[in-house]
Amino acid sequence: MEKDTLQELQRNWEGLAQTDPLWAICTHPDKKDQRWTREEFFATGQEEIAQVLRCVESLGLALDKRSAALDFGCGAGRLTRAMAEHFAECWGVDIAPTMIKRAQELNADCPRCRFVLNAQPDLAALQAMLPSGMEFGFIYTSIVLQHIPIPLAAKYLREMMRVLMPGGVLVFQVLSQVKDSALRRLRRKLALRTRIRTLLSGRPSYVMEMNCLAESDVRAIVAECEARVVDARLTNSCNPAFSGQLKYLQEEPAKGFISKQYCVTKG
Repeated sequence: MEKDTLQELQRNWEGLAQTDPLWAICTHPDKKDQRWTREEFFATGQEEIAQVLRCVESLGLALDKRSAALDFGCGAGRLTRAMAEHFAECWGVDIAPTMIKRAQELNADCPRCRFVLNAQPDLAALQAMLPSGMEFGFIYTSIVLQHIPIPLAAKYLREMMRVLMPGGVLVFQVLSQVKDSALRRLRRKLALRTRIRTLLSGRPSYVMEMNCLAESDVRAIVAECEARVVDARLTNSCNPAFSGQLKYLQEEPAKGFISKQYCVTKG
């Protein structure tokens, strides 16, 4: 069952990567059909990482900038490249071969960026490439776990905390809940039926599934891994028209997706 889930996840993201890789990551409608430029795309990553690091430092957490960082679900390397500016090196992992290829091409001028295809339910493929015993001082993942089925997303969270060094910091974003009207729920059901008909017709269909992980479950997973949640805050990351401009929200949206960013430290 887990193998089937991974294969479907890879099929979806490989298809999106081959169709419009940069828009598949930052889905603003104005940027669909190859309208992202390389410069604009990477500029959003620089701004996001700078904002996240300021947030971490404001919490009184010291980051070891001499250590390596990890970008989980790196896509084309938008955030990997930005993180490499602040740490000794940054490793990016992704499930889609074409995303990894695009990341390597787009970041060929950045020797501190390294990319690994990871199509397993753990981080074994990544660890096989690392020096023995190497751990990460900072791990970041955003607009990734929300697209992964919950049992697998929870497993990846545990894996990230496993490869985090003592005193290291993990920042991750998840979809916390959905506030939907009856009409919206009906529309989602109709969209699913349309996708099923497309699959039956033999035409390729690629979707970005949205999955919720409640805060109580997040905190339980973190505690299980002998880590602690230092901060949880609302973000705009679940906006269907996300442009790569991360914002922290003061209150929950009245409807739609509710996104939360957690800051966790180990030990």
